[in-house]
Amino acid sequence: MKLPQCLLTLWAALVVTVLAASNTTAFPECAISCLETISSTCSITDASCVCTGAPSRSSLVTCAESNCTTKEYYTTRHQYEIECNIKMRSPRPTVDPSTIVPLVLATIFFFIRIAAKVGKLAGGWGPDDYTITIAWVLGIAMFAVNTHMIELGFGQDIWDIPFNQITLILQYFEGLAMMYKTQISLSKISVLLFLLRIFQSRAFRTLAYTLIAVNASIGITFALVDLLRCTPVKLDWVGWTNEYPGSCVQFNDAVLVHCLVNIVVDVVIVCLPVFEVSKLQLPTMKKVTVALMFMMGLVLTVIAIIRAVVFWDNRMGANETAGLEPLIHWSIIESQIAILTTCLPAARAFLSNFVPGMSGSADRRTRNTYDHAQSGGNSKISKSVNISVDYTTRSARDSTSAVHLVEMDGRYERF
Repeated sequence: MKLPQCLLTLWAALVVTVLAASNTTAFPECAISCLETISSTCSITDASCVCTGAPSRSSLVTCAESNCTTKEYYTTRHQYEIECNIKMRSPRPTVDPSTIVPLVLATIFFFIRIAAKVGKLAGGWGPDDYTITIAWVLGIAMFAVNTHMIELGFGQDIWDIPFNQITLILQYFEGLAMMYKTQISLSKISVLLFLLRIFQSRAFRTLAYTLIAVNASIGITFALVDLLRCTPVKLDWVGWTNEYPGSCVQFNDAVLVHCLVNIVVDVVIVCLPVFEVSKLQLPTMKKVTVALMFMMGLVLTVIAIIRAVVFWDNRMGANETAGLEPLIHWSIIESQIAILTTCLPAARAFLSNFVPGMSGSADRRTRNTYDHAQSGGNSKISKSVNISVDYTTRSARDSTSAVHLVEMDGRYERF
């Protein structure tokens, strides 16, 4: 029995020796050299000597930042937190109500819109429906990619994430950023295409088509900026190592410009139909009712402003994975709110059909007819869609009756 006991003792001693050695070598050589420079009597395994304060003010971490490679510095920072029992940044929850709730609501309203179109309750299928469908698909993809990024460590400090996962996260980030630029532009284009179905004045249509071109340009330009901001392109996701030659444009400046441009375009798109409604020959309260329906787009503007402020407060520095997360978080929310607000008019038409009291009038008239005229078997189909404001009254003097914007054949009429 003595021999097994002797072997067990030797095994225990070997394990203790290995653990001690691994603790010593967990810090990179450059960090150990830094500590020797700072204090020749201080051991790297002596927490009372190494843990001299917060990591950002630690002489060891500061020395490693200046004298080590980027990966060695991250290893030093991570090991410092472990040895000094410093609580790491909490990871983002993969199931986050603040992003899931907008996703669910946007999806519900999107399918209500589809049902309204199929049931001919909100006009026929048109270009605005194709664009919002693509936007919805991109919104779902963005949510899925963001969830996977969080599972990989997105939102945590970059020095607490394995190196291979950092690169993977930043690759996903580039794809998500391009999807966001495209999705937001498509959502706004869908709104403008919808408004073109309603308002027929030449000035309005000219401005609407101009805004469509502007939004398309914004989406394409800034998506390409995200992809090509570095030369070579791979620096987008491996530049954090500082091991590759090349150059990149200032990321923070590019994001800020896109934020501000988006907010300005949002405001113009909201004001455009409200101005047209103000010219209708309607009682003031009816104008307000119709205008408020179009002004729901201001919710998206508010989200865009919040996103810009959050981005500026957390703008990206050396800690990319933690600094970028708030920006992406609000980008996900904004993308879903964009779908929701775009689908509201069709959803209102759908729900009004099944909830008579919702429109505020028991006697509701909604006309949604399209004139598809053919002249000959091989001739092209032409469609004329116009708008009137159709409001009904319970009595001739009922000023609280509902107002309905409806598409109709023929000339543009105002009442």
